Amino acid sequence: MSATKIITGVIVVLAISFIVISMRTCRTRGEIDATATGDVLMSYVKGIEGNSPVGRRQYITNKLKEFDVPFSVMQFDTILMRSNGRNDTLHGENIIVTMGVGDNKIVVGAHCDAVPQSPGANDNGGGVAVVLELVRSLRGTSFNNSIDFCFFDQEENGLIGSAVYVRLRNPSLKHLAMINLDVEGTGEEIYVGPVGEGDDDLIMKYIHEARDKTKYIYQESAYYPDSDHESFGHAKLENISISVVPKGDAEKLAKWVQSGFKGFEKPEDTPEVLKVMHSPRDSSTYVFPEALNMSYVFTKTTLLLLDEGEQ
Repeated sequence: MSATKIITGVIVVLAISFIVISMRTCRTRGEIDATATGDVLMSYVKGIEGNSPVGRRQYITNKLKEFDVPFSVMQFDTILMRSNGRNDTLHGENIIVTMGVGDNKIVVGAHCDAVPQSPGANDNGGGVAVVLELVRSLRGTSFNNSIDFCFFDQEENGLIGSAVYVRLRNPSLKHLAMINLDVEGTGEEIYVGPVGEGDDDLIMKYIHEARDKTKYIYQESAYYPDSDHESFGHAKLENISISVVPKGDAEKLAKWVQSGFKGFEKPEDTPEVLKVMHSPRDSSTYVFPEALNMSYVFTKTTLLLLDEGEQ
């Protein structure tokens, strides 16, 4: 979850390559193992936390090879012009698993990078863990639509990886929705947003169906911190973000965004997740299996309802 607006700058894509790895077998939806345990999801978080940027990406690709699913790597080099006049060249790699066929595209994404000096367990090892388990449990599914499961890079530097993905998407496929997972590992409350900006009418229908099916504690808001959903919103593409946070944090986070990311006058106004995010404390010690499993079940329910409802 990026805590600042997109850094002012010029994004120049210098090099892009797609590397297709391995082959997959086909299974029907009914043959899929539809379960996951919090312990499995926790193992993914512990596997990625504390790694270097290269190590985080390598962990993901190693797991995908273990799952025996094909993936592509979208490499990019970006020149970022910062406000102090210094130019930085950033390398990134989006990792993408595509399942299903058809003329419609659904995207499920989580950023895989972390801020420097942070282990990046909840932000965003939790999101990575959920997407990995979705890939594992749904591999070979006969989807009605084309699904891209994306691990976006360089989110923390200005949502760059998702912006590159949007720029390079296949325009011949109709975009249905993007589901973004950011900060999934702490709490008991599903937090969905930003709602009501005119680019979530379709996906919110299925989010509400998933809410009614799962019966989790649920909050939605027009205000949600910056994350990769914005790259799709800027392109006027349907999108939504999902987090799992401590009870009460959804309201506090929404107020924080609404204020323009101002500081907190009272300690009790500070969302619990912000006390850990973007710091050395963002370790698996503060990530919990139950929260990860909530995100997994809620997201999987939403995705399957969307795929079934839009053909």
